[in-house]
Amino acid sequence: MIMPELPEVETIKKDLQKKIKGKKIKDVVVNVDKILEKPSLKEFIAKMDSRVIKEISRRGKYIVINLDSKEKLIIHLGMTGILIYPYDRKFVENKINPKHNHLIFTFTDDTQLVFNDVRRFGKVYLVSNINEVEGIAKLGIEPLDENFTPEVFIRMMRKKKNKIKSLLMKQEFITGLGNIYVNEVLYRANMHPLRAASSLTEEEIGKLFREIKFVLSEAVEFRGSTVADEAYRDTDGEKGKFAEKLQVYARKGKLCVKCGSILEVIKIEGRSTFICPQCQKL
Repeated sequence: MIMPELPEVETIKKDLQKKIKGKKIKDVVVNVDKILEKPSLKEFIAKMDSRVIKEISRRGKYIVINLDSKEKLIIHLGMTGILIYPYDRKFVENKINPKHNHLIFTFTDDTQLVFNDVRRFGKVYLVSNINEVEGIAKLGIEPLDENFTPEVFIRMMRKKKNKIKSLLMKQEFITGLGNIYVNEVLYRANMHPLRAASSLTEEEIGKLFREIKFVLSEAVEFRGSTVADEAYRDTDGEKGKFAEKLQVYARKGKLCVKCGSILEVIKIEGRSTFICPQCQKL
């Protein structure tokens, strides 16, 4: 299973901002209370009653829904979590299984926002400050923010002894990147994932920076990637289209689009890592 990464979560955030901003909650149903990290089920339902959705934002792989109570509803999709709005059984039942609808918000206009999660690894929090969520407090820089610049990235990379793939996967270093997009970024930058980060020149760091920005931006434009497991869906229940543009991820045995070599797969820290042996030499 592939966890939704920055482009998928950003797509859902943008959808929700357009669709549910300003709506008032009439009813909340929690079918699986294990998804609630904080507060208790009773307190959660009481605090969500009659709340109005003010703004929707994102931090790393977390969706942050700001309420008129000044509290924040935070959702982490886990491995297979999806948010569907507006929920219509006739429209979505051929795309998702309603038995996995764990959290249902009904608004005063009788439309519904549904959190569906097959594997139940998703988590929901209601907090006053996003940093009350331990995972958020430790997150690194946002790669699509304006303050993530080549100069900042060069400083971040100084004296890093990690292998470059392992470093980019660390959420406390750069947040939102996962296995799909780190594979793509390194391939397009012609960098072997096992290279030491400290071995990169400033020119190479600049190239890596540009590919991070480009790949993530393009993936957001194409509404994320729905890959082989087909777990990810946008708020309409539709697949992300960027999977069609992936040049290396999950393409073992296929030809490199740059040099024609056969793409290979290696394991790094237990994760499948796809490379071109010619374009990404160690």
